[in-house]
Amino acid sequence: MTTGTDRHNRTDSGSRQVTCAVLLAAGRGKRLRPYTDTTPKPLLPVNGQPTLDLYFTALAAAGVSQAILVTHHLRKQIEAYASEVLNRFGIQCSTVHQSVLDGTASALQAVFDEQGEVLQRSPFILMATDYLILPEFIKEFLQFHASHDAGVSISLKHVPQAELASRSSVRFDARDYITEIVEKPARGKAPSDFAANLAFVLSPAVCSAVPGVKPSVRGEREIQSAINAHLSEGGTAKGLLQDTPDEWAPSET
Repeated sequence: MTTGTDRHNRTDSGSRQVTCAVLLAAGRGKRLRPYTDTTPKPLLPVNGQPTLDLYFTALAAAGVSQAILVTHHLRKQIEAYASEVLNRFGIQCSTVHQSVLDGTASALQAVFDEQGEVLQRSPFILMATDYLILPEFIKEFLQFHASHDAGVSISLKHVPQAELASRSSVRFDARDYITEIVEKPARGKAPSDFAANLAFVLSPAVCSAVPGVKPSVRGEREIQSAINAHLSEGGTAKGLLQDTPDEWAPSET
């Protein structure tokens, strides 16, 4: 599914080219203990290679030339991985430490505090690193972003109604623009059967909404709140339905 094509906002204008990725690699990975007691979730092996290899292979195929890894849990292992990325994938890679694990908006804030000039140049892709993405996942997503004029692109997945209460749901207007991401909607109250994958292309304008994000009822400052604030102020978003990537399992090793 894609969204409409006839709305435009000056805050979302500018370059469509995405050359920078912010990859969220800070989490504890509690659901995958004991594997993540000694190995960060993004480095868990898939066919003998770190999960992050899937992301950098896909980023290189999509023409992304710069990446920033947000670290926390077992950060030294992620930093060691980052030091090899340029030689292995041809992508400039740096790390930013998230001192407190209090949400994705805080992760982006940490990047902005250290490397804000990078995020102000042009749109960038923000992604979790929890899933086993296919090689074409990022290229397909960035091609979609280049095809329209909204400032935000959101990767979508179809979710059964019974599961939406524990996930998210996106709200569309009459022209199929995304107007809101509803986190964990009340049972039976989800505005659609589509949920946001944790993969977004964000315009620099979204960053201005990040400092104002308040903790959710779960105690996390979520990037979805910053996107919603941006949309409420006239920003625009479109969504692309993509196959839902698999999650890591011990059998992947």
